[in-house]
Amino acid sequence: MQIFLRPLLVLALSGPALVNAQTGHEALDLSERLAACNVCHGARGEGTAGSEYVPHLAGKPRDYLLQQLRAFRDGGRQHAQMAWLVRNLDDGYLEEISAHFAAMPPRTRAVLAEAPAATDPRAIALVQRGDPARGIAACTACHGDDLTGLEPAIPALVGLPADYVVAQFGAWRTGVRNAREPDCMGAIADALEPTEIRALASWLATQGHADPRPPAAAGSFTPPQDCGGLSNAEAQP
Repeated sequence: MQIFLRPLLVLALSGPALVNAQTGHEALDLSERLAACNVCHGARGEGTAGSEYVPHLAGKPRDYLLQQLRAFRDGGRQHAQMAWLVRNLDDGYLEEISAHFAAMPPRTRAVLAEAPAATDPRAIALVQRGDPARGIAACTACHGDDLTGLEPAIPALVGLPADYVVAQFGAWRTGVRNAREPDCMGAIADALEPTEIRALASWLATQGHADPRPPAAAGSFTPPQDCGGLSNAEAQP
């Protein structure tokens, strides 16, 4: 089975040029061409059960998704499978993929719907107030009071598995994940203690909203610090 998996993934992501040789019509629509994405991220980008280290894509800001795809392609984020899948895709196709998933209903419900919401005071303090003495902004200051993100490029924090959140903080701390300078999340990750990261991740994983809330509209609030991830779609991550 593994012998044939990689060619099938290439076919699925090979771009808009897939044309039926007999009819001259495009052989696959975009949703079919993204079958490789759906294997890990869900049929509509909503995530899949048991994928603790794979995030949902649905409803995230288009520019954020585009920045991440470029980063996987160009080396800003290190992930062997993602890098392999997007290594030959141009910006135009990455923009098309980003717009496709950004248009899906956002996943902002709690990941662990059956679990009571975590009440760790350390996590709540960091989310709501941050720690200015250590240069740590409140999570809500950039990701919004609802933690659903901000257009055009700040993602939601709700609906993510705890282990995924921990893994991303670890990636920033070790240099496996980078953003355009100033890399504010990299600086925050370095300033947090490992126990604080776990507390934050566990708290966030039990938060959410019953309705699929989209990211806040661009300009509806102003983050407190300059950050490379706030760049527009034309900027490289």
